[in-house]
Amino acid sequence: MMLDAARWAVLAAAAALPFSTAATNLAMLLALAAWLAARQWRSTARAIAAEPAAWLGWLLFAALAAGIAWSRVPTAQAAAVLQKYRELLLFGIVMFLFADALWRARLLWVAFAAAVMLLAMSYAALFGLVLDPEQAATQGAVVTKTSITHSFMISLLAYAAALLALQAQAWRRWALGAIAALAALNVLAAVPGRTGYVVLAVLALFLAAARWSLKGFAAALVGVVLVVAAAYQWLPSFTTRIDQTAAETQEYEQAPGPTSMSFRLHYLKRSARWLADHPLAGAGTGGWVEAFYEATAGDPPFLHNRRHHHPHNEYLHLGVQLGVGGLALFVALLAAGWVRAGALAGHEALLARGIVLAFAVGCLFNDFLLDSTEGHIWAVVGGALFAASPRLRRAAR
Repeated sequence: MMLDAARWAVLAAAAALPFSTAATNLAMLLALAAWLAARQWRSTARAIAAEPAAWLGWLLFAALAAGIAWSRVPTAQAAAVLQKYRELLLFGIVMFLFADALWRARLLWVAFAAAVMLLAMSYAALFGLVLDPEQAATQGAVVTKTSITHSFMISLLAYAAALLALQAQAWRRWALGAIAALAALNVLAAVPGRTGYVVLAVLALFLAAARWSLKGFAAALVGVVLVVAAAYQWLPSFTTRIDQTAAETQEYEQAPGPTSMSFRLHYLKRSARWLADHPLAGAGTGGWVEAFYEATAGDPPFLHNRRHHHPHNEYLHLGVQLGVGGLALFVALLAAGWVRAGALAGHEALLARGIVLAFAVGCLFNDFLLDSTEGHIWAVVGGALFAASPRLRRAAR
């Protein structure tokens, strides 16, 4: 009974995921409370032990918890950063809860429907039905989240809808294909999210390679190049974002300025140098702030201050906090997830690999494990997909 209550709470979290961080957090807190009340700790532990993508996440969280001991920031500040990585734990719990195929299908369809609703709201905003024109002009057709989060979610929707369309028949194939096309167009034309551009392109290439091997990849590569060229020629928001990125990158090479690309490139440069100088223990959990402050001692004041909280790169963020061991642990988590996803059956294998690939790419430009919505996508959607593992279902009994 309590396990079903936990499952319903996770379904509520999946429904709230594109719209409300507070509602998502509350639903997952209720799910955690119900899971604890069910006292299925041993079964959960066996399930987590059977899946590397889960126990490596728990191990990474344990390393971050230990990192508080040598953190360069106060304990309370380090603990606040640690709790933002809680989705590493929730992944394994969701995985255990949704080993049942019926519950898993419910969760995945709820997540899919919620993403479709977000897409519909975005188009409503694009045509002036939700946002006022001035707001839409500055932030694009982003209704509930940041442009990064929106473009990432809609890129995943485009991938999932395209994959399902390839396996559907009759009108379902056309409906799912239309959703995939509208989602892809939304990322390219309606939202200034560079992360979404890259994730969408990578997922399209992967899907083509997975379905049609090398010839499919080659054809998809040509298609991606043509779409990018057409988007640059005819989609103003895409053109503006690409031109802005190129101009800011060129400006940074001459002299860093207070621009988005300057900050990002300098975060990467100083983080990589600091990690090279401190490869073992790192700066401790939450310590990136102090490490960056130390590394920018000779830089202009707009860079050398403590208002910068993360490097927009999860690999370097974990590396600076925990040293090369923490970086290796995160890479191992993604690699194990990729390998284990391939062992799933049917479309769940490609969906799971799509999630892993999207996170691996997205974390090059963002701190997705640290971010609430993206972290919950990993925990809720990713955890449910990995629950399809036959070995896990046997261990959870």
